[in-house]
Amino acid sequence: MARGPDNVRKWSTLALLAIMGTALTEAINPGFVAIISQKGLDFACQEGVAVLQKDLEGIKVPDFSGVFKVKHLGRNYYKFYSMAVVGFYIPNPQINLQPVDSLQLSIKDASIEIIGKWTSKKNLLKAGGKFSLRIQGVSISADLKLFRNPSGHIAVECSTCSSHIDSVHVQISGSMLGWLIQLFHKNIEASLRNIIYSKVCKIVTNSVTTKLHPYVQTLPVIARVDEAAAIDYSLLVVTTTSEFLKGQLKGEFFCQGHRIPLPITPPAMNFFSNNDHMVHLGISDYFFNSAGFAYHECGILKITLRDHMLPTDSKFRLNTEFLGIFLPKVAMKFPSTEVQLLISASLPPQLSIQPSGLLLDPAMETQAFAVLPNASLVPLFLLRMNTNASLELDAEANRLVGEMKLEKLTLELKHSDFGFFEVELLQAAINYLVPIMVLPKINERLRKGIPLPLPAGVQLNNLMFQSYQSPFLVLSLP
Repeated sequence: MARGPDNVRKWSTLALLAIMGTALTEAINPGFVAIISQKGLDFACQEGVAVLQKDLEGIKVPDFSGVFKVKHLGRNYYKFYSMAVVGFYIPNPQINLQPVDSLQLSIKDASIEIIGKWTSKKNLLKAGGKFSLRIQGVSISADLKLFRNPSGHIAVECSTCSSHIDSVHVQISGSMLGWLIQLFHKNIEASLRNIIYSKVCKIVTNSVTTKLHPYVQTLPVIARVDEAAAIDYSLLVVTTTSEFLKGQLKGEFFCQGHRIPLPITPPAMNFFSNNDHMVHLGISDYFFNSAGFAYHECGILKITLRDHMLPTDSKFRLNTEFLGIFLPKVAMKFPSTEVQLLISASLPPQLSIQPSGLLLDPAMETQAFAVLPNASLVPLFLLRMNTNASLELDAEANRLVGEMKLEKLTLELKHSDFGFFEVELLQAAINYLVPIMVLPKINERLRKGIPLPLPAGVQLNNLMFQSYQSPFLVLSLP
């Protein structure tokens, strides 16, 4: 899993979990599901705590001073200063799932090492030296509350935090009077314990507020696909168990020009997660079919073919001489005239997910025009094009990419302005033109891919297609 910028890179996986943890109450099925297993949680915990550890190592310990009394010597003054944390060791961090909408960060048996200087004064008598402090048995428990803010983005906050310190040990050196201060180490240790105790949860809360929360905000609730379409990845609901976290996303394409309600509904998606994998992504046929409706609504599922676009060695030319073979009336009325073909989707393409893969049923038609010298178009005939198609998917970094394959096309005459003709006479031409001129443009677009719902800087590498199960497929990250 690739990293983002240094100041957030190791929060990234934890942020991905947090994003999946926001609850809405809409009772609708998702088009996209993400499941994080305990293996994924464990990885996220190690990555996120690495950042928190650096923040904790930056604890600023203020100078403090006090007075102690020694029999026969009276009152003695001491001061501890120039203190710095040289190590904050976190041996066993854990992220635990909490009911409904939160995660619990749990740290046990951590330790802190601090070094600094001390000075002591009695009248004109001064002494000083260095000291080392070891704080052991540090435990931290913090609940990360996940919710949706008024702007519709995901938010996270540290709702509760508590810490505990088992023991504090001070080692003073540097002067013969150091032993005097050592006699009163309990008071000194108590003071340092209170200082550290007050700092730990402030740093944890601040780290969540200034690092994790802004990073979570980078999740694209609306992900732009291209100039025409975008995807609504808003989170609908979260489910937690003792083993995994399940986030259900809307997963719906829409035309950016104007969004309309879709005449289809998402199916239920139920599948079992494999704890040997960190992440599972379930994608329903609704996700893909909403793309078909969106692009059809945008009016861009069409391509125009002109003669100059054909290879110079093409077996066929788009002109009336070629059409005259089976439509002599056209050749007679428009001699030596260019012909234009408009291939378009008459209906939104429908995709189904089968155990064998992704099958596509494209409803296409071809309208033929004669192109007059003044560039005006004269309609000639309209054909229905029937074929079966399959779609092969792959995942690259943060995008889902694909490649379409078409079977042989068959034609059916829907309308002709110049009389009936046998469409079989056009069959060879259409089956020649579509693979070399139409399909490459479709696959060029499919190779650009569609964005997966990930926050900034996160890439899911080595995703594998675990299974195809109607009506959804499952991608897994080991």
